[in-house]
Amino acid sequence: MVDYSDLRLIDSVECFVLESTTSTNDYLIKLPFSKGIKACIAREQTAGKGQYQRTWLSKKDSSVLLSLRYPFPIEVALNGLSLAIGLSVINTLEDEYQIEDLKLKWPNDVYFKDQKLAGILIENTVQNNIQSVVIGLGLNHQLDVDFTCDTPWTDLSNICSNPPSLVDVHEKLINNLLKSCQRFEQHGFSDFKPQWHQYDYLFGKQLELDYQDNKTIGIASGINEQGALLIKSNNTLIEAYSSEQIHLI
Repeated sequence: MVDYSDLRLIDSVECFVLESTTSTNDYLIKLPFSKGIKACIAREQTAGKGQYQRTWLSKKDSSVLLSLRYPFPIEVALNGLSLAIGLSVINTLEDEYQIEDLKLKWPNDVYFKDQKLAGILIENTVQNNIQSVVIGLGLNHQLDVDFTCDTPWTDLSNICSNPPSLVDVHEKLINNLLKSCQRFEQHGFSDFKPQWHQYDYLFGKQLELDYQDNKTIGIASGINEQGALLIKSNNTLIEAYSSEQIHLI
């Protein structure tokens, strides 16, 4: 059993540690509205969520399963937030555990080489001129070799010769995610964008996308100032704001 009693978080964060829950995002979304910053950690998720109603798979005490609820003022544009959060996750893993070869697959997946390590899901509600943003993060820590998933995956136990504890990873990630949210609130995505190119997993790769009711082939060509994916197709530069209709070839 993982013991989170020694978790050391920034003072302003109220943290809920759960034995089991449907999803940490759902737990925070259902809490009464407040301007306080809240975090949720679960040892187990029974209905973990990914993008577009997909399921996030995990096993008990085998993954980082956390969500952070952060109150952004209504005037803060949230374009590019998932990219900023992804960069925060990578920076934490690099700085704290000296992990290299990490990339971000636009807009919300962290990859180690060609294997998925983590995913991000952001959900937002507005009340009383506050955007209550729930940022969910699932990161594979130590899954069994028989763990099955359609997407090629890896975990920290495969990447690190001496994997950090689940408690330590949760602590470092939450504290750094909070700092990134504060930075994003003050400066927006423009403060993060210069770092994107070095971690861009899709850059230069061929994609198939649904564009103007047709299947179109293009080349991933970075992002714009709002964090949208740029795709070059013939002589057209397409801006994509959703990954649902984009597929790697």
